[in-house]
Amino acid sequence: MTAFWPAGCSSQIWWAWAAVPKPSRARMAVAVNDCFMSAVSEVEGSRGCGEGAAHGDIVQLEMRSVRILTMRTSPSGANGRHMANASNFTPLRPESNLSPFMPLPLVQEVFDPATHTRRGLVARLAVLNVAIALLLSALVYLVLDASRQTVASQTRAIAENLAAIAKLNIESELGRIDAVLSATADEIERLQAAGPMDEQALIDLLASRRTLLPAAEALRMSDATGRVRWGTALPNTLPGAAVATIADRPYFKQAMASTQATTLVTEPLRSQASGHWIVVLLRPLRPNGTFSGVLYVSLAASHFEALFDRYAMSDHDAVTLRNTAMQLIARRAPGSASPSRVGEVVVSPELRATARDNPNGGFFVAKVALDQVERATAYRAVEGWPFVVYAGLNNARFLTPWRHQAVTVSLLAALCWLLVALASLVAFRASVRQSRVLHALAEQTRQMQALLRVAADGLHILDREGRLVEMSDSFAEMLRSTRERLLGRHVSSWDVNQDKTTIDAWLAKIAVGDKQRVEVQHLRDDGTVIEVELQLRVTEISGELMIFAAGRDITQVKQLLHEQTAMLESDLVGMVRVEGQTIGWRNQAFERLFGYAPGELAGMPLRTLYPDDDSYREAASEAKSMLGGAVQHRMELRMRRKTGERIWLAVSGVRLSHSQTFWMAVDITAMKQTHAQLAHAASHDPLTGLPNRVLLRQRLQQSLAGAAKEGRALAVCYMDLDGFKAINDQLGHEAGDLLLVEVAQRLRSVLRPGDDAFRIGGDEFVLVLAPATRAQWQQLLDRLLARITAPIDLQRGQPAWVHVTIGVATSEAVVSNVESLLDQADEIMLRGKRSGKGRVWWS
Repeated sequence: MTAFWPAGCSSQIWWAWAAVPKPSRARMAVAVNDCFMSAVSEVEGSRGCGEGAAHGDIVQLEMRSVRILTMRTSPSGANGRHMANASNFTPLRPESNLSPFMPLPLVQEVFDPATHTRRGLVARLAVLNVAIALLLSALVYLVLDASRQTVASQTRAIAENLAAIAKLNIESELGRIDAVLSATADEIERLQAAGPMDEQALIDLLASRRTLLPAAEALRMSDATGRVRWGTALPNTLPGAAVATIADRPYFKQAMASTQATTLVTEPLRSQASGHWIVVLLRPLRPNGTFSGVLYVSLAASHFEALFDRYAMSDHDAVTLRNTAMQLIARRAPGSASPSRVGEVVVSPELRATARDNPNGGFFVAKVALDQVERATAYRAVEGWPFVVYAGLNNARFLTPWRHQAVTVSLLAALCWLLVALASLVAFRASVRQSRVLHALAEQTRQMQALLRVAADGLHILDREGRLVEMSDSFAEMLRSTRERLLGRHVSSWDVNQDKTTIDAWLAKIAVGDKQRVEVQHLRDDGTVIEVELQLRVTEISGELMIFAAGRDITQVKQLLHEQTAMLESDLVGMVRVEGQTIGWRNQAFERLFGYAPGELAGMPLRTLYPDDDSYREAASEAKSMLGGAVQHRMELRMRRKTGERIWLAVSGVRLSHSQTFWMAVDITAMKQTHAQLAHAASHDPLTGLPNRVLLRQRLQQSLAGAAKEGRALAVCYMDLDGFKAINDQLGHEAGDLLLVEVAQRLRSVLRPGDDAFRIGGDEFVLVLAPATRAQWQQLLDRLLARITAPIDLQRGQPAWVHVTIGVATSEAVVSNVESLLDQADEIMLRGKRSGKGRVWWS
């Protein structure tokens, strides 16, 4: 390998400066300066060795044979670059009286007695040594500072990505729980507002909603006094045991004082039922504005630890969840010997200061107070919740290689400077003795080569045959090999993408000055494959073509890019960037969400995805007002697929710029449908499809209010089937069910618009008749009696008959509330059955 001597970094080449005649000094200074700048640019990524030299002589040192050759540059092209001419290389003859390490012309100029002088040599050497020390110090500082900045940037990027992923996971988990909790609380408040609740129906409702919360420890409900009477996994369920109470819990008092229909979150606390550390999410229940208890979900802190366990972390890395008061909720730190003490506030001063200045997110490096491990920590506030996620990476894991590099580079730089000083001393004492000067030059060259070997990039040189002839130590480390094993090997032995035939064909076509930048894959000696960014430059040295290459390991960078791409190409969450009101970038999940083929949505107006103009304008107006405050906006929208099908989406958006917004969308149509089905099942009889007792009180209250406003009366009819028990006993429950279904159908066929029929249990029904005269009601009920007493075919070959007794109470009486009116109609019906079945009885 032949490398150009960077004249600006060598002190020995300057010892003879005073002996050079003044007419030759300018020419030599330009050549030395240009060669130095070329070497510096080579380290920084330029692949031109010796380019940019001015007209004149420069010095070249052939490392492998330890021979100094002279080269005269000549311009090649209008850009003023100079290429080496192989014919100008002239090795010194061994029989020369001068040292074989010094070019003949330079040796003659330096050692000519007529030009040699020592005046001012001591001062010049002192100034030169100070300058070299400053230059080496500056170079070492710049190299190490750039390397540390790179390590710090990579560490921060990894920590911030981990914190962002953990934040999204927790937001998704809490959002799902909040949706179920809100829907259940709304349903319970509606049932409570309608009147006294059926406790079994409430228990069944809580049990069914508990199945939608696999992450929760329990779903429970208390009454207004704090007694936990309903829910799952209730404590003290043994007969005679006292009912558990949360009246003394601060969060129950907070819920009593709250007037907002929002989900409250507690600090971490011990569960009275399980003894585990939990966080409670609760909703106060206020039907008709009156506090009736709380509905709450117990979420175990261990659930978050299990969630963090899915992340790939190294020893002494940590992911922590705290609330905004900095109380510890959950923590996973592989290899940490310190226990996680839930509920405690043990944090570093750096965390407090950073969180105080940037509560929503930030980054800092500090020793963690829990285990005294220094970590680079990124944190993100969980949007809409009083939680903050902290992702900390063990700083030593990233900084240890850098510290080793810093020690090596510093020692080498110090050694270089000491060698420079020693060479200066030798030059002064030996009166410019040629052998010692050339020896110092050779030693300095070897030290500069060692300095290059510890460069961050993997520098290596190939010959025309594709064999490795020289390299930096960093290249051997990159391939996890050694110089001895790599030197002389063909490039195809580590290039994964090309075989030897293909590489040899490329080498046959290269020419001086060719440059190339490619991304390739290299095979390490341990069998692993890494991604490498490779920059190549072809030059000619000693009549042979050489390929100078610099490789940089970009495996981790590409891995991060792949991870980010995987997040954006999620199959579950649709993502889109909106430019103005036009659809820009979007992932495949977004296109599938709306039933469009890949690329079909590009450039389409956003209005295409909405059912109508009104819904589009309303959503746009709401999003504009919310995003104008630079906050993340969430809402639920009814939108339209390509087929015209309506779907419900939960969307979350953030403004990127004045004209761009970014949105994420999740299909919640199934959740909406389930909510509607649950609401219908809770208020209707599953056998006949008629409204049940729960809906009876609600609708009767509404009908009474409407009739009172109009100054009219309505009729409540309590109806009981006569003979139903005999049919049920003789023909079986299946026949009884068929009879009830047929009776319900006949009720529907007779009743007028505005009339309602309800099944309240067994063979009992309630009719609420719209305002009319008593004669009109009587006619309607007579038709109903005739219709119901008609024979009923139960598909058993013979008809069955039932009669019906009806008790009628009207709102004309003094009684006007729901319960009293129903009790009056029931009492009239019972008296009627004792007096004579199968007819209508009035109050």
